[in-house]
Parts: sequence; structure tokens; C-alpha cells
Amino acid sequence: MTANFYLGLDLGQARDHTALTLLEESLWLDWSWRRSTSFRDEFRQSDPAVGWHAPSDLTVSQAELLRSFNYHRGRPDAPPLALRHLDRVPLGTSYPAIVEKVVALLHTAPLDGKPTSLVVDATGVGAPVVDLFRQANLGDHVELVPVTITGGFTVGHDLFNNSYTTPKRDLVSSVAVLLEQRRLKIAAASPEAPTLVRELQEFKRRVTPAGSDSYASWRESTHDDLVLATALACWYREYQNALLDQQNARLARRDAS
Repeated sequence: MTANFYLGLDLGQARDHTALTLLEESLWLDWSWRRSTSFRDEFRQSDPAVGWHAPSDLTVSQAELLRSFNYHRGRPDAPPLALRHLDRVPLGTSYPAIVEKVVALLHTAPLDGKPTSLVVDATGVGAPVVDLFRQANLGDHVELVPVTITGGFTVGHDLFNNSYTTPKRDLVSSVAVLLEQRRLKIAAASPEAPTLVRELQEFKRRVTPAGSDSYASWRESTHDDLVLATALACWYREYQNALLDQQNARLARRDAS
């Protein structure tokens, strides 16, 4: 897995909110790993149960150890994902202030020191904001991922600046599939949780006569900012880990046999 956390940032304009969502990927703990000296040393003050564990409940070194074990020793497929934080920035907030807010979050627990992908909507006004992020002190634990949303059919990747062009349909379907699989959990305690649920219910998909997809209220109204921020985080997590998830599941099945 590439990260413990995925921050999705949808940049609004004068009449649109900027939205920020925090997606957390759980880490697997297998009973056999307890025999490892490094595991016993790291968890000597606790006796964690077998199963999925949220990185936010672990220290930086504990999360990194489990992340390494997950990568090299495998784990079950379809790890749980949780939307831990939902935020709509007040209208009129300047882009430099938004960058400052996000940078502060990246250096605050539970993100500080833990691998985090910052997935930013680079469409339209997003390009100069991405430049502000490149100049900011994001930290070595942060990967900046600009995403330009298109109406096409294929994903493009620029290796030079780690930017992507991504079809709308891919972003939307990533959230839909995770919800259908019941892998995506929305923190009910978040004040913005009802807003996100309402946006998801209002969000409609239709196919044009030409066969391409269009999406009602995709930046056509004020009722899609949290959906888009969530979709950015979910899409990047699934896109980056598709092959790795399959590999980890094969390793886990091999060790269990």
C-alpha cells in the first residue's frame, strides 16, 4: 500500500465551498507475526488483537512496522477504509489560507510522520494552488498528487510531476463500488457526515446519447464538493493499490496454506 491516509481536496471558487476529506486505510495484523522479534519489541507495551487496525490508533513506528509486514507478508484483500474527517472551508477563504490549513493538518496527529497522499483537484483554478503546495513544507511523509478531471475514458499519468488526468466516471465509480462493497465507512460523528450523505443521494449519473458519461451537479451546483473530495481520495487509493491488493491477498493465501 502506498499510504496510511489519503487527503482529498476539492478546490472551490467564489460561490463554491472548498472541501477536504480524510480517508484512512486499515492495516492487517496476523497472529504469526507475534513471533517476530521486531514485532515484540514494538508492541511490548500492548497486546493487539489479530485483525484490522487503524493507523490513527498506532504510533508512527508501529504503523510503519505493520505497513512493512502487510507489504512483504501479505494480508486479506479489500481492506476497510474510513472517512475520518470531513471539512467544508468557509466561503471566501483565500487559497494561500487553504494551503496553510492543509499543511498544518499534515503535521498534526494522526497524519504527522505517517505516509499520506494529498490528492488535489488540479482542474481549472487548481493548477496555481498545486504550485503553492509544491512550495510549501509538506513533509517527507506526504505525496502530492494533482488530478485533472476530464470527460474522457482513460487515465493519464505524468511521471515528471506525478500528476494525473482522470475521467469523471472513474472518480464516481470508485466511491460507488466501495459503498456497494461496504468497505467505506463514514464517521457518523463528523458534523459534515449528513451533508456528504445528502450529496451522495442527490448525485445522479446519466449516459449521453453519444455514449459518454455526464454527472448531474458535478461542479454545476454547490452540492458536490464533499462528494468530489471523497471521490479523489477513494479513486487514488484504489487506482494505486489495485495490483498490490491482489498480490498481498495471494501472499496471505499462500502463507495460510
